[in-house]
Amino acid sequence: MEQQENQAQSALSEKEVQDARQAVKIFLLAWKNYGLYPDDHVNTIKSFENLNAAFSHFFTNHGELRLTVEKDRLLYSSEVVYEVSQETSSEDLTTLLFRDGIKWIAFKDGLTLEEIASFFRIANNHRSFLEEAEGDIVTDLIDEELEYIDFKAVDIFWQDLLLIDFSNLPRPEPQDEDVAEPNKGKPEQEADRPREPEGSGKEKIDARSIADLLTGDIRLGLSGADNDALRQMVEEEESWIFTEDLFDLLLIILKSQSEPEKYEAVLGFVLEMAVKTIELEKFELAIKLFQSLYNLFTKELDEKDWKRPPIKRFFDDLNNPEILELIGDKLLNVPTSEVDKCKALGQTLHYFSPRVVPYLVPVIVQTRSPEMQQMVSAVIVKKSRRDIGPLEEIAQKHGQEMGVRLLAIVNRLQGERINTIILAMCDHPSDIVRRNAIKELVKRDPEYAQKLFSRIDDPSKEVRASILAAFGKKRSGALENLLLNYMQENIGKKDPAHILACFEALGRCGSNTSVPFLSKILLNKGWNSFMGTGKPVFRQGAAQALLFIGTPEAKDAVKKASESSFEVVRNALNRIKGISKN
Repeated sequence: MEQQENQAQSALSEKEVQDARQAVKIFLLAWKNYGLYPDDHVNTIKSFENLNAAFSHFFTNHGELRLTVEKDRLLYSSEVVYEVSQETSSEDLTTLLFRDGIKWIAFKDGLTLEEIASFFRIANNHRSFLEEAEGDIVTDLIDEELEYIDFKAVDIFWQDLLLIDFSNLPRPEPQDEDVAEPNKGKPEQEADRPREPEGSGKEKIDARSIADLLTGDIRLGLSGADNDALRQMVEEEESWIFTEDLFDLLLIILKSQSEPEKYEAVLGFVLEMAVKTIELEKFELAIKLFQSLYNLFTKELDEKDWKRPPIKRFFDDLNNPEILELIGDKLLNVPTSEVDKCKALGQTLHYFSPRVVPYLVPVIVQTRSPEMQQMVSAVIVKKSRRDIGPLEEIAQKHGQEMGVRLLAIVNRLQGERINTIILAMCDHPSDIVRRNAIKELVKRDPEYAQKLFSRIDDPSKEVRASILAAFGKKRSGALENLLLNYMQENIGKKDPAHILACFEALGRCGSNTSVPFLSKILLNKGWNSFMGTGKPVFRQGAAQALLFIGTPEAKDAVKKASESSFEVVRNALNRIKGISKN
């Protein structure tokens, strides 16, 4: 079909081909700079500006730029406009697109630099296992819903299919009525076969089970001759290991079904085989199987097609707790030195629902591999954006043991329910976790500072400093009153650093309401008995707070202090000036 589309296109002018080749050249240069430099680097900005101009020129003169993606080249219509060099093939954008099954990609008039940056980000996330990505480029592009970038992705599983030859099978014949209820009244039988040890190269499919699927309890609409031929094929291939051949056969059978009962019977068997591939760590096969069914569900079937609900149930059944426990166990035990296997296992997680999240906790807590922690954390973040419930369950049950790792995950999510998790982390036993949680929470919403006031006497001086710094983010009458009450009752018993931090926080969040209290400390001769300490640090703190408040009333108090006949009052201002100079 694709070849017919290309043949149907009209001949191109030499100018159009040149413009396409030039646009592609600038596009790939921008991709290269995107990978080499930060987003705000002059080279990145310049290359994006050049790309915007090149695309605008092409759209104005020729319309959309649609490129056919082949293994080592890009074509505009039938003309080659770019070829991959051997030196950069593994990192080449063309190679990445072809690897993930993109058949063609089109850039349309109206394309923005934001969409181009999103496209580059998605492709860059899938360069290697060490990145935080999961799934594939195609899936992320679908999720991104780019308006001016269109593409067609083929099912990689079927693209590279090793087809089974059915040419010798006779045509199907009409079924007899008694076939509709096969084996009625017959007892089910199961054959137990000894399981070969893993790694022996003899992890076999139960040939009798496949034969039963093809010709047993639920017949799949094949004639007697077809059934005999397929049974013979299975019996001849009893030595099959888990390879693509098996799933090719199952998917061919699945796609040929026209009756719901038979369709669901095949899907049930496919699920059993999928679990066995995970047990035997054949993760690449599991990915291809899941991808084939996912593409069938999202791309090939109409919304009203009766086949969609059974496939949806397949993926729901995939989230059975026993299967999720199996996945978690594999994540813990697959050696991270086997990079391809780890990457494939990580990609299988894309096809599970957010219910997989709690089963990933042991991986986060127990594994020593930064790469595995990074990969699993990225999965948790992505799944939690769909449903935050499982992450809340993690925070309640495992928040303390996960500590910094949980905070790193929730920091990448938004919403009030996430903020509630972060607020709970402010009581974590770890000083580092408490301090970082406080900073993150106030950065998200300064109003949370008031809820943090009860933690003002935290045992850690770093945490106390973080809380008081949070109080000083904005003017707040509520925080001002809380601080005034606290300082009047408790400040005399605190260490000097905490005292100064309290005064500074009061100055930054306070108003004229605090000026009488601060003026009394700074100017009155008998302030020592009022505070009960006699330390100059109080005058210094009061002077600093008045300077931060900065109202005419506060400035007047500072002026009186500078003209005071008492040296201890003037010295308080001099210390402030000395600190400012340093």
